[in-house]
Amino acid sequence: MSKTVTLKPNPKLLNANFDGYKLSSEANVTLYTQPLTEGVEKRKNSSNCYLRTRLEALHNYFFGDPFHPLCVYYFSNRGHLVKCNYSEDSRLSVGEVVWQADVSRSSEEGSEEDGAGSGQYHASVHFPSHDLAVVNNGQGSLHILETQDRTLTHSWLVSFESSTEESVIVHTCLQAGSDHKRYLHCLLLSVTTPQDLMSNPQYVIVDEKLEKSKVSAVHLIHWLTITYNGATWEISRTRTVAGKGILEYCSLDETASGLIVLCHKNYSFIGDSLQPLKKPDPPTEKKKEEAPKFTYMQNNEDVTVWMNIGSTTKKDLKVQVTAQELSVHVQDHHILFGHLSNPVQADLVTWILNDDKLELTLPKASEGVVWQGLFDSSDMHGEEVLDPQMVEEVNQRLAHLTSDLWNPNPDAEKPPYNPGQLEACDEASEDLLMIRLDGSTHNISNLGQLGPTQHLFNSRVDETKVPAFCLRHDVDGILWQPSGEDTFTHVATYNAFGYVKASKTMAKFTCAAPDISYVAVADVKSHIYVFFQPEAFGGELRNRKSGKRMNTVARQLVISMKTHSEILGLHTSPNVLFVLTDQTIYAYCLRSQ
Repeated sequence: MSKTVTLKPNPKLLNANFDGYKLSSEANVTLYTQPLTEGVEKRKNSSNCYLRTRLEALHNYFFGDPFHPLCVYYFSNRGHLVKCNYSEDSRLSVGEVVWQADVSRSSEEGSEEDGAGSGQYHASVHFPSHDLAVVNNGQGSLHILETQDRTLTHSWLVSFESSTEESVIVHTCLQAGSDHKRYLHCLLLSVTTPQDLMSNPQYVIVDEKLEKSKVSAVHLIHWLTITYNGATWEISRTRTVAGKGILEYCSLDETASGLIVLCHKNYSFIGDSLQPLKKPDPPTEKKKEEAPKFTYMQNNEDVTVWMNIGSTTKKDLKVQVTAQELSVHVQDHHILFGHLSNPVQADLVTWILNDDKLELTLPKASEGVVWQGLFDSSDMHGEEVLDPQMVEEVNQRLAHLTSDLWNPNPDAEKPPYNPGQLEACDEASEDLLMIRLDGSTHNISNLGQLGPTQHLFNSRVDETKVPAFCLRHDVDGILWQPSGEDTFTHVATYNAFGYVKASKTMAKFTCAAPDISYVAVADVKSHIYVFFQPEAFGGELRNRKSGKRMNTVARQLVISMKTHSEILGLHTSPNVLFVLTDQTIYAYCLRSQ
């Protein structure tokens, strides 16, 4: 049985008096540019599958280093992994090639198929530690690179290479084991068709809904565990998870013992190299529910019991009632026996035998008391029939809580909630699920049903922790940091960002600075919107209408790029915003006012 996960916002981090963002001038932004000597590695997507197209369209060509926030990486069209960094001394550096990936298969070749699994994926890189990098070329080749000190200029060395599924990296983490070994966990994401999934003998579909699904594509999450024994790396375990629908967030938990996903449909394990899954036994036919041995109805004064006793006579029937017990015998056989849940007036009990049906009337010892059942504990299965008069009395007592009118009292101090005031951008198309899949038992250990909640973005606020995720709460965006198996801490609030994000219909990337100082939204082309946290300033503002005085202000910055090229990458670091197009790298130095 899975544990229920609930997200409880911290009231101290919510600002009910937030007065909106104030438009700031671009004069406080310093721009540095660096032309690309080689184009960005782009692959042509020939798939007509929504999940695959979405994965490709939202691919961020920039890869940040959580251990060095002012360094960014991208893959060139020649397969070079290029590093750029910003510093106060040299500003935006020229791109430095640190490694050569194998991208020999040209993106123009593509694939003749147009299904969910057709074509290649973009190359990706992640940094699980200060001296290691994991690279996936998107064509089925995974490398572990020894980077040494990444602040220095030198080529990286290949420490491990293996063939994998064509996929992209979504998360990596490095764990130290008690046996003095190092365990590198990698999560790779791909898209396939249900037909390919069912036909693969390595996979065991235990989720009946997934097996009978009629969707055109499913997500596959490949969980690789790579062990370092002091001399070499080797893949010690592979696990695979499959699921339908959009995947909003995917990460391992702190101990790498389970998988945390934010999704709209269920996800489940389908493969494990160490603990193979078994097909569940077919469900047994459910036994027909037994008819109740008796029925009863109660009012404020009496409890009336009916039961079928078969063909008998009054001479063979024996009814015994005490203040707390009821017993019915037919020819010395117990037909009904039990300890009453409430006392009765035994001397006033009456019974009638009509054909094969016995009717007993039990006067209550305490009038007005509603019995929860006829017996307090009994194997006798009975059914209560509600008294219409009693139901009407309950309805009358609750009538003040309901109304046939939309707003019966419009002059009330607190008018009722009106869902008609919601706009289309405030609605979520599907309910959001938070699932933790245990890596050992393969079961859902924790489940959070978050309802129609909008997922806004994911962010890495601490290089030693798993990524955080931001969900909409009312009009705000709340950043949740997972820790442990079932703990999710409210670490930051982006005021009114839920409403702001919903209005950005052309938004492609959303990234937040690791120090939580701002969040940026990049359109497909030309524009970037930056929203800062409230900052104190050496003065005071007064609202002309309300007269309210403020000594903090939340700035909004609109950056209009001088190019109309598509924005391919966005990376946020404290005070510096990196933007990538097909020809140039831009570094916007954001100054506080």
